[in-house]
Amino acid sequence: MGKAGQKRKHSNEFSSQDDVPDADNSVPSVSVKDEDKAAKDAQNRPNKERKLEHSASIMKMKDPIKAKEQSENVFSGKKNSEKKSDAGAYSSAGGTKVEKINATAGKWKSAIDEMIHHVDPAVAMLPDGEDAEYRIPSSAIPPPAKNPIPPPPGAYTQSTDEMLGPDSQHAYVQRWVRMVKEEYSGSVKFKVVRNDGTRENLMLLLGLKNVFVKQLPNMPKPYVTRLVFDRKHESMALLKRTERNDYTVMGGCCYRPFPEQRFGEIAFLAISHNEQVRGYGTRLMAHTKEHAKEIRLDVLLTCADNNAVPYFKKQGFSKRITLPKENWQGYIKDYEGVTLMECKLHTKVNYLNIPTFIKAQKMALMEKLKEMSHSHIVFQGIDVTKTRGIPVEDIPGIKAIGLDLKKNDSVNSNNPGQKPIPRSSRPTLADRSPEAQRALNKHLHTVMQQIKQHSAAWPFLEPVDPSGTGAYDYYDIIKNPMDLRTMQSRLDSGWFYITKEIFIADLKRMVENCIMYNGKTHYITELAQSLERYFLTKI
Repeated sequence: MGKAGQKRKHSNEFSSQDDVPDADNSVPSVSVKDEDKAAKDAQNRPNKERKLEHSASIMKMKDPIKAKEQSENVFSGKKNSEKKSDAGAYSSAGGTKVEKINATAGKWKSAIDEMIHHVDPAVAMLPDGEDAEYRIPSSAIPPPAKNPIPPPPGAYTQSTDEMLGPDSQHAYVQRWVRMVKEEYSGSVKFKVVRNDGTRENLMLLLGLKNVFVKQLPNMPKPYVTRLVFDRKHESMALLKRTERNDYTVMGGCCYRPFPEQRFGEIAFLAISHNEQVRGYGTRLMAHTKEHAKEIRLDVLLTCADNNAVPYFKKQGFSKRITLPKENWQGYIKDYEGVTLMECKLHTKVNYLNIPTFIKAQKMALMEKLKEMSHSHIVFQGIDVTKTRGIPVEDIPGIKAIGLDLKKNDSVNSNNPGQKPIPRSSRPTLADRSPEAQRALNKHLHTVMQQIKQHSAAWPFLEPVDPSGTGAYDYYDIIKNPMDLRTMQSRLDSGWFYITKEIFIADLKRMVENCIMYNGKTHYITELAQSLERYFLTKI
């Protein structure tokens, strides 16, 4: 993802991020002599540090104690020199623009470098398994409905939690919980990596470079290397624990922060091909956004090619750029054939816990619906075996909402101003006249006798006996069993099959259950399909 093999659009744009002029050099209160001296020191300092670090690495092989002391002296001297240069900048500028820039830069440079912990232990302890049911916490508890519609006598109301059901039924929640569990257990971790010269970070940057080069083949390798190891860039690395209990790079996001302009530019983002489509990309972007907020960035920009645009849209990026052009033009690289996209960061949103925000929105919506509909009202179930069937219009729930099925048009008694529902727009009811029901029942009895006498009907005459057939797991797999004896019992009741469609649905369910349990090539399945073809000619 990112810019895949794009050409530079304007030759007068900066050739790299290092070419962008620093604001420190534009302060007029610093003398020319001081500037020359500071520039010379800046050029010589890295060379001296590299020589000292190299000598320290050689000393480490000979005398580890001396090497450690020399290394500490090197880095303590580096810190002291940085403090002195900062103090000089403050005194020379007199608390002007240099002070503001250094203060802002210090905030994001001192941000958390190691693994970022945003894991809720309660979520990490949720049960595992595809069939596990659980509910996740909500980011906020919305106020209850002010004037909910009260239930009529004999009915009761459901709570908002009961209306929403378990959160484990949603795929995006399952992916989020899995990622939280992996982070909590240490299977994966996210780390901000910069080129600070340390061996650990250089190795991680090398691994990131290899992932970007492999996953973005159109990007020139020298260009990727230059940006990844650039000291003004930083990367959010996705690390996975191996069997040897160490971590390897399996993805990351390379970007450059612009603290003064309060935005960042994403240069590369990629996940190893064998780890994709598992939610790592979404989690990586969430960590990147949270870290951007920590270093006081308000906007993320990126130049996405055609293959990356759908991904960035899912992550909240838009083609509509709200950041003023003067804030970013000349700072970010310009390419041909790409789409500039923007993501505005909201301080009140925790991007690592988006499902909890979605649940809070659902709960608020349900509370509002309680004032407008009967969705929270539940009526007692109907025992059809005792009543032997009742007219549809006598169902308590239909009466409660004021739906009169006997009229051509229906009006909701709770909302008289609502337009009537034309009968053509409502489900049709079966002809419940005694003559029509007797004729249908007689026809279905004839069809049933013909089906039971068919040569392929013998496996389906009785319910499946697990012990007699050896199908001990049948009722674990088949949740809605059906057989010809059950259909005959329903037919004999005289009220169950009030339409042919209900009769056909039961027989089709019997055939589908057979295919599900035995497979498409089993001989019992062939018998079921043969019986179905015969049945459809008789019905």
